[in-house]
Amino acid sequence: MSVPMAFAQAGAAPQEPNAVNNAAATAPVQSPVVYVNDFELDAANVTTDQNPVDSARRFAGGLLPRPFAHRDDPQARARKIVDQMADTLVADLRKAGVDARRLPTGAAPPAQGWLVRGVFLDVDEGNRLRRSMVGFGAGASEIELAVAVDDLSKQAPAPLYQVIETHSSTSKPGAGAAIALNPYVAAAKFVIARGEQRMSVERAAGEVSDAVVARVKPAH
Repeated sequence: MSVPMAFAQAGAAPQEPNAVNNAAATAPVQSPVVYVNDFELDAANVTTDQNPVDSARRFAGGLLPRPFAHRDDPQARARKIVDQMADTLVADLRKAGVDARRLPTGAAPPAQGWLVRGVFLDVDEGNRLRRSMVGFGAGASEIELAVAVDDLSKQAPAPLYQVIETHSSTSKPGAGAAIALNPYVAAAKFVIARGEQRMSVERAAGEVSDAVVARVKPAH
């Protein structure tokens, strides 16, 4: 470990001013820490009584087994996607030489470093953005991912979006609130397919990682 200039060992030969300046100029600059916040993804409030198996189970007093319930739990699936996105993004950033760390849920961001945040979005028939919700639907789902990269040393992070419409009687089941993104937020489309969820999320995290690296590294 190098000895700080102010705490040089006694008896060492004094350094010339030019040597001191050169040493300071060539000293490596410590890269800032990039904190990854969990991306926002809601779970749809879907009732399962419309499913014939669930209806039969209800009439049987809940005694029938539910062998596929764990695969159709929207809360668990949403949590899994959020975890995959955060963990993959942190891993990709570290591979790119960035000191990335996942910010614990509910923790306030530090005063220094960079903060990466995001929200999963759907686009409805009226071309409005809605917070994406994971329900019991099957097949592929086209998702938009809005991402913000904030320099924490300059200012406190502003909200990602503003809610412009909450759930209404005309909204489809499982539809999230309509929102308006703030101007500094970037959005990109990707597809999450039920059978290829992990690969889809990993590809999306890779694209986000590339954008974060391009934003963070030139600034230092």
